[in-house]
Amino acid sequence: MPTSKATSLHHSEEGALPAATVGRTKDRAPVFVVLLCLFQSCAGLLFGWESGVISGLINQVDYLQRFGTPDPTAASGYSIPTTRQALITSFMGLGALFGSLAAGVVSSKVGTKKATLLALFIFLIGVSVETSAQYQWGQIIAGRWIAGFGVGSMSMLAPLFQAECSPKHLRGIISSTFQLMATLGIFLANVVNYNSRSYSGMVFAVLFAFGTVMSPESPRYLLQRGNVDQARTNLAKLRDLPVEDIELEAEVQAILRGVQEEQAAADATYWDCFKSEDRYISSSFSAPKFYLRTFVHSMRLRTLIGIMVQAGQQWSGVNFFFSYGVKFFASAGISDSFLIQVILSAVNVLSTFPGLWAVENLGRRKTLFIGSAIMFVGQVVAGALGTAYPDGEIAGKILITFSCVFIFGFASTWGPLGWVVAAEQFPMRMAPYCVAWATGSNWFNNWLLAMITPYMTDAAYGNLQSKITFVWAGAIILFFLLTFFFVPETKGLSLVQVDELYLSNVPAWRSSSWEPYGGDAARHNVLKVDKVLTHHENAPQRNLDGED
Repeated sequence: MPTSKATSLHHSEEGALPAATVGRTKDRAPVFVVLLCLFQSCAGLLFGWESGVISGLINQVDYLQRFGTPDPTAASGYSIPTTRQALITSFMGLGALFGSLAAGVVSSKVGTKKATLLALFIFLIGVSVETSAQYQWGQIIAGRWIAGFGVGSMSMLAPLFQAECSPKHLRGIISSTFQLMATLGIFLANVVNYNSRSYSGMVFAVLFAFGTVMSPESPRYLLQRGNVDQARTNLAKLRDLPVEDIELEAEVQAILRGVQEEQAAADATYWDCFKSEDRYISSSFSAPKFYLRTFVHSMRLRTLIGIMVQAGQQWSGVNFFFSYGVKFFASAGISDSFLIQVILSAVNVLSTFPGLWAVENLGRRKTLFIGSAIMFVGQVVAGALGTAYPDGEIAGKILITFSCVFIFGFASTWGPLGWVVAAEQFPMRMAPYCVAWATGSNWFNNWLLAMITPYMTDAAYGNLQSKITFVWAGAIILFFLLTFFFVPETKGLSLVQVDELYLSNVPAWRSSSWEPYGGDAARHNVLKVDKVLTHHENAPQRNLDGED
């Protein structure tokens, strides 16, 4: 079935280039471009820092005295009421939810680079409000919401920039470094909590600002604004080619065709990620109806997959350890819970490196399955020991060990894969909006769990204590099943082939053995949607009734 697609800069495609040039660009990896993409991962540092630092702060004596209430039963004489603790911890995630959704609209208006710098400025305002608070816990909440808005925006923009600019054969690894930097931010936050009991995230923000200022604006955005010469110059930097190179010009023209298709079609919105009305399908197109329905429904499916995988990250229970870990280990009878947080966050960082290897060698599905099994064992054993032997010394050591097992399982699989899967599922026109939904899912569930966890664990409410790990174990089983039935294997596929995979209606559990139908063959025919060009990929003619 002939269809049409111009190259997306969200994923660099060989198929749009002349056949003579494909061979010499297949594995091109300019050092400058790789470094720019890695600099964008510094947004993960801010993400990890804001997520991890609060775990120590809400258990420090000075913090308790300034923002808590007198409590004669507490060792310090002060404690933070459950509701106040939930609000302080969770409002960063709530701000990030709104920030991630707003970023898609802002970046489409002013470009990725300006949108990122604006998000960074908002983050710095939030940090300033937060750190200047003396005794007003409401100011802490306001500051964390503002800082969260900036972090949420950057967590959506950085993976998009990486997917747009990174070499295709390094896309999975580079996208995974966002999670690596997030784990590093959590680790540094816990080190600071353990040693100095004070904090500031300004230095990471400056580092991220430097990388953003050095980055060129998106060539696609410049072409949308009619600035062809600057788009060509920026693309030359990203591809490490001279401006007059024929292969570069071919890609510029391919992107320009894609931009013209977008401008001919109606502007995309957030709700288009879920729409499936028949009006999208031209009655003049002769392909089988079920194929067209698959195409339209695949956008909804892809969006829901991104939302689901990001939710699965949070419901694994990982942020319970990093947001409430100090309190959790203290309640389990472990004396130096701050040190345990440093150990866990160090395991978190180191375990991300196997994930960088696994994402491109084992594939997406197998890596997620292995991670689910490891996380399940870690949560069940930790919960069982914490419940049966709450004050036992040996049990405490085993609790720490299996908490580390869980962290290893998460950081090497679901941690990096959540961002990779969310960034590589979508066609060009819809990518900013669909990725915003996926990132918003991460932050919504981050906020929700941070808000309800104190009520689930505290003695005055749910009193689950260590048994909360059984809740996370149940969620891990649920998301394992959802992954098995709905998340396809996209390892090694170009964006063209990802679209083909969804359109071929292959069940997710059979997608690992699926082979593209010619993927990068010549593209010159057009699939029309309401008499305008669609953003969908080209694919060769296929008989969808099952005959060769």
